[in-house]
Amino acid sequence: MILRKNLTVVSLFFLTTTAFADVPSSQTASVNTALEAVVARSVKGYGAVGDGKADDTAAIEAAVKAGGGVVYFPGGNYRITGTVVVDLNARGKTSLVGTGGACIIMAGAGPAFHFIGTHNGTAAPDSVRDQIWEQERLPIITGFEIRGAHPESVGLRLEKTMQATLTNLLIRRCKVGVHLVRRNRNLIIDHCHIYHNRQVGIDFDHVNLHQAIISDSHISYNPVAGIRLVGGEMRNFQIVGNDIEYNHDVKKEGSADVLIDMRPKGSTFREGTIVGNTIQARPSPNGANIRFLGGENLRTGGLLAITGNLIGSQTHNIHLVNCRGATVSGNSIYSAAEHSLWLKNCANVVAGNNAMDWNPDHKKKQLVDGILIESCKGVILSNTIIEKSFQGSVESGGAIDVKTSEDVAIVNCQVLDFMFRGITLTGAVRCRVVGCSVIDRREKPLMRASIEIKGGRDNLIAGNIVNRGSLSIADGTATIRGNLEIGIAK
Repeated sequence: MILRKNLTVVSLFFLTTTAFADVPSSQTASVNTALEAVVARSVKGYGAVGDGKADDTAAIEAAVKAGGGVVYFPGGNYRITGTVVVDLNARGKTSLVGTGGACIIMAGAGPAFHFIGTHNGTAAPDSVRDQIWEQERLPIITGFEIRGAHPESVGLRLEKTMQATLTNLLIRRCKVGVHLVRRNRNLIIDHCHIYHNRQVGIDFDHVNLHQAIISDSHISYNPVAGIRLVGGEMRNFQIVGNDIEYNHDVKKEGSADVLIDMRPKGSTFREGTIVGNTIQARPSPNGANIRFLGGENLRTGGLLAITGNLIGSQTHNIHLVNCRGATVSGNSIYSAAEHSLWLKNCANVVAGNNAMDWNPDHKKKQLVDGILIESCKGVILSNTIIEKSFQGSVESGGAIDVKTSEDVAIVNCQVLDFMFRGITLTGAVRCRVVGCSVIDRREKPLMRASIEIKGGRDNLIAGNIVNRGSLSIADGTATIRGNLEIGIAK
């Protein structure tokens, strides 16, 4: 009977019924005493009603101010009208815990809960003061919903925290779901639903943050961005195994499922991974599934791996600007209204082993699905397949379009059944197109050239398979050798 009576509370201690199977009766009393201590910190014990109508702000504040430990939310709808501040330095180690049945209705502006710490060090253990370990570390927020009921409501705000861990949360209808400011270290967001907020799902707002992990979560229907990093100093950042979908607004400019914007002065980003996610939306004005905007001189943004994702159905699938040291590999990329991959002013980028396709459920191919590389230095595009690209026009451009770039290698790619041209180089220097199949396989080819070069110098076109008579290479721009010309060009 004791076990059944306290099952929901037992979950707060991450125990299961099997954990108690062999507990001697002599220990049952002490276990129950510990559980009763948690029940005593229930917000209802401090006067919260939980009916969705009464203002429970003061009661929840009282439970938090009681000092440290677990603040427990039983099932119910807890309406609050102001921010509940969790001052970790003043209150001690504090966690907010529910068992899935509780909902916090934020009926005021600002965050429902604002966790404030004092950590000014790095993620290195020797930079963490004893006071952080004793008073502030590891605030856990888990097991309930936060629902916005005000246009300016925010789900959670974290400031100067150490090892904040967010799990099993649903945050919806807020202006911003999770808002991180100033300085945070060792953040984990896992098994959460950040869903249908008014602007941004998870917002890193000019944060100095090292070692953050967002994993196994559903981050969708946030019209400005699903995950947004603007400014700050970001290091060791992982976005892994999430479903990040439909973060777009068909009426607004620049929506993105994942947006990293390091253009603000003094901002930097290094050592990030976007791995194993499903990232898709719908085409929106200049929208992107993944967009990285670095600052000037290629010094603020880099060392990024985009690997093993399913990425599709936006205006631009992957858009990298002023980015260096990026790897884009092993992704399935599809249905771009304009660009499957768009690199601008990037350096030392490797894009390889990607499939760029279109959704065969659509009976007629309509989207552009092109690769654009412009003003870049040092790019390898390899082992990539792109079919039925509409990029370009009668006058210029092609499925893979390289403009005013240096040291670009297009190697072992298959560019098939393109509308205008397969690969175009304009003003290119020391670029190679080697070992590629650039062919129009249709019975009556529609394309104008397999490979076209205008301007530039010291380029190499070698060992490719192309349609007969389809090379269009301006004199003095390239060395041409060992290409196999097949079929009949139009």
